[in-house]
Amino acid sequence: MPSLLLLDGSPRGARSNSMKMLARVQEGWAQGGGAPAETCHLAKPADFERALAAFGQAGTVLLGMPLYTDAMPALVLAFIEAAAPRVAAAGARPRLAFLVQSGFPEARHMRPLERYLEKLARRLGCAYAGTIVRGSGEALQAMPDRASQRLWRRLRTLGEQLARDGRFAPEALRAVAGPERLPRLAAALLALAFRLPVTQFYWNRQLKQNGAWPRRFATPHIS
Repeated sequence: MPSLLLLDGSPRGARSNSMKMLARVQEGWAQGGGAPAETCHLAKPADFERALAAFGQAGTVLLGMPLYTDAMPALVLAFIEAAAPRVAAAGARPRLAFLVQSGFPEARHMRPLERYLEKLARRLGCAYAGTIVRGSGEALQAMPDRASQRLWRRLRTLGEQLARDGRFAPEALRAVAGPERLPRLAAALLALAFRLPVTQFYWNRQLKQNGAWPRRFATPHIS
């Protein structure tokens, strides 16, 4: 049976939106005949090292991550930089697949990173199985799991395809991605909604829970 190494690249770890989605892909992988997957949360130092050791041994690696203001998390970049020389030295060539989710509702925000990940697979000499892109990922924290059944089904379908065919089908990826770009009216209404006190309360709570409230007006890149 094909083997799968599941890498959660979110700083939130097991409670992340990325892991919620990866878990459904893993369920589909099992339904498609794949062997039980090994899961590593890169935010845990022990898991980070275990993932590096297992990277070259897996038949397929699925790396999932959130998009933070158009960039991957630093811990994912650190993992890629640590794994690349090991792949080159060992000659290991796992099949690479990716999942990128974002709080932005439009899939277009994630397309530049998708193109980078495809190029990364080529540079590592690995077969590229595709990238799952999904917007509005932060909504998964606020909604009960039963409200996302359609998304879960589609992710399971992708997992089955990965186990059976070694790649994601383009039409299945499009079904998961959601809107590429919001219509103007919808975008205007969304911008208005983000100014409402209830929306500001949610994000202010996130800042406080993550210890970032005192630095919310920081401008580290302005000299």
